[in-house]
Amino acid sequence: MTHPGRPDHQNAPRHFGTPPRPATVKPGVAIGILIAVIALTAFCVTGFAAPGFLLGKGSGLLPPAPSSSPVPTSAPTSRTSTTTISRPTRPRVTVTRRPAPQPPEKGVQVITDFLAKIAVGDKAGAIALACEQQKRFMDDKIDSLLPPGSRVTITKTGGTSGFVLADVAGTVESRRAKGTVIADRRDDGDFCVTTFSIRDA
Repeated sequence: MTHPGRPDHQNAPRHFGTPPRPATVKPGVAIGILIAVIALTAFCVTGFAAPGFLLGKGSGLLPPAPSSSPVPTSAPTSRTSTTTISRPTRPRVTVTRRPAPQPPEKGVQVITDFLAKIAVGDKAGAIALACEQQKRFMDDKIDSLLPPGSRVTITKTGGTSGFVLADVAGTVESRRAKGTVIADRRDDGDFCVTTFSIRDA
């Protein structure tokens, strides 16, 4: 039985098609909520557990570990002390060169006499100034290297208390020549000519 002015729900025509969508949460909103939850969790962990910056001084947690390269507080003091303390100065070492020892005068004199006798042609006198072991060789050596009449003088001397070495230069048979003459100390303290060498200058 129908009443006038009221639609009959039973006899009303039904509309067929897609059913109405149920209410769902949008993906963007869900991602935002998830990020907010993660951020809040991280904040709580870092605030109370790991660094503990939200905890008071009376907390039982240990303070954060010091950095890997701490600056020592005593560094300025040590730096200041090293700059103010003066280093001990090293004593200056002066090197004094000792003069070369002078050769014995007797040795120089015997070489001078030997050359003087050669200059005046006194071959026997020159051989007499030679050492005993060398006298037998002096005759031929004088004839070949320093023949009588050669004018050779000492230019430089050196040696020790036991021998004298003299550099000589001059004229041998009208030729410029130079060489060395050596004299040794004998057992009695005197010197004798041991050997000599003459070459063209």
